[in-house]
Amino acid sequence: MSDPEKKDAPERALEACKEEFLKLTEPWDATFCFVTNEIGSGTHADNSMTRSFVDVQGWLNQFVADKAEWVIHMVCGQANTIKEPAGSDSRDPLILRSNQAVNEAARLDKFLSARKLPMDPKGYFMISVDRSESVIVVKFYSCIVNDKGEVCDLEGNKIPCHGTNRAEPIKVWKGRTAKEITMKIFEQWEHAPHVATVGHASYIGREVQRAEHCLYSGNFYQQD
Repeated sequence: MSDPEKKDAPERALEACKEEFLKLTEPWDATFCFVTNEIGSGTHADNSMTRSFVDVQGWLNQFVADKAEWVIHMVCGQANTIKEPAGSDSRDPLILRSNQAVNEAARLDKFLSARKLPMDPKGYFMISVDRSESVIVVKFYSCIVNDKGEVCDLEGNKIPCHGTNRAEPIKVWKGRTAKEITMKIFEQWEHAPHVATVGHASYIGREVQRAEHCLYSGNFYQQD
């Protein structure tokens, strides 16, 4: 290789890399994630070959960054946004909650779960996860309130808080997601407006969302 060819080699390599980059990315409607070293932040090399490599990679990084929607600079494990799509709302960044905030939220939920709630005299819902079918199961049981204020099934038997000694459910729904099963209950079941209050609907929404999370994460689910 002649001296002029050696001199032009970095530029030719850079142009070849740019062409390969465009051939890789332009034909596809997909998301690409490229990771590169910011070697320009290092020490100045003591030989021409290394300096040429640093220059060429720097120019290639600039070329890729110009084509990218997002450019993230990682320093000490911290992400710094250098470039983001137009219209992105930087006022609402993704911020991970501290362990203290997570623990406080868990204690609040536990406290609220212990509050006293009146039993709906029209019926109640039981929610479970069926891992064999990979579905959330919701069962609706009708009930009555006797003269003592006790909640009983339609035959007058007091409904236990625990155990399986229950009458057959009036209605059973199965769904793979919380959205699917709440749609079946509140949008397709003709009796929903008559047996489910706003509070009941809110409760079911929270519970089936928890059930969905447990179903797909493998965690144990117990109705609150």
